[in-house]
Amino acid sequence: MHLYLILSILTLQWIHTISAQLIQVQQDPVELIVSPGSSLKVSCSITGYSNPDLFWYQWTPEAGFTLVFTSRSTGNVKPSEKDRFKSSRPEDLEIVLESDGVGERDSAVWYCAASPHSVPEQLLSCTKTTPASYS
Repeated sequence: MHLYLILSILTLQWIHTISAQLIQVQQDPVELIVSPGSSLKVSCSITGYSNPDLFWYQWTPEAGFTLVFTSRSTGNVKPSEKDRFKSSRPEDLEIVLESDGVGERDSAVWYCAASPHSVPEQLLSCTKTTPASYS
C-alpha cells in the first residue's frame, strides 16, 4: 500500500473593482496530487492590475489559514523559503510555489491571492471567490 501526499492547489481570487477592472488569479495546475518525496511547481498568474501584492496562503485542518509568502514587487518574496517550500516572483504578474521534495506532513491546500491594497491611495473592497466545484 502506498501513502500519497495530497497537496491541493486551488484558486483564491481576490476580485477588486478598479475603474471597472477586475483582478483575476489563475493557477497552473489548479489541483495537484503528489507522493511524498516528489517535487512540485505551481505558477500563479494575475490579470487586471499592474504591480499587485501577491500572496501564498496555506490551509490545514489543524491551523486553518496561514499566510506563508508575501511579495510586494518582482524578485521580492518574503520569506523566500519556509520549511520544504520556496516561492519566487519572476515577473510582475506571476508568483511561483515550489518544493524539491514534499513530506507526508506537508499535506495542505495552498491558495494564491493578489491585492492592490498596499497602495495607500486605493481604498477598495475585496471579495473572495472560489470555483463552484470546491465550495
